[in-house]
Amino acid sequence: MAALPDNLADLHPQTSREWFQFLNTKIDTILESQAEDRETLIAYIEKTNDWIKCHDKEVLAREKLAEKHTEKIDQLEKKVNGWNVINSLGVIIAGILAALGLKGS
Repeated sequence: MAALPDNLADLHPQTSREWFQFLNTKIDTILESQAEDRETLIAYIEKTNDWIKCHDKEVLAREKLAEKHTEKIDQLEKKVNGWNVINSLGVIIAGILAALGLKGS
C-alpha cells in the first residue's frame, strides 16, 4: 500500500481506508463551513435584533408625537367651536341692531 498524499482533496480512493480518510476530510470541510455560516448567521441576527430595537424606539417616539399633535388639534377644535358660537351670537346681535336701526330711521 502506497503512502497517502498530504492533500486528500485530489485523492481517488480505492481502498476502504482511503475512502474513510477521504470522507473524513469532506466531513471536516463541511463542519468548518457550517461553523463559519453559523457565525455569519448569528452576526446577522444580532444586527437585525439591534435594528428592531431601534425601530421600535422610533415608532414609540412617533406615536407619542402623534398623541401630542392629536391633543393640540382637539384643543384647537374646541377654541374654533367657541369662536363659532361667539361669531354666531355677534351676527344675531348685529342683525337685530340692523333691524332696529332700519325701523328707527
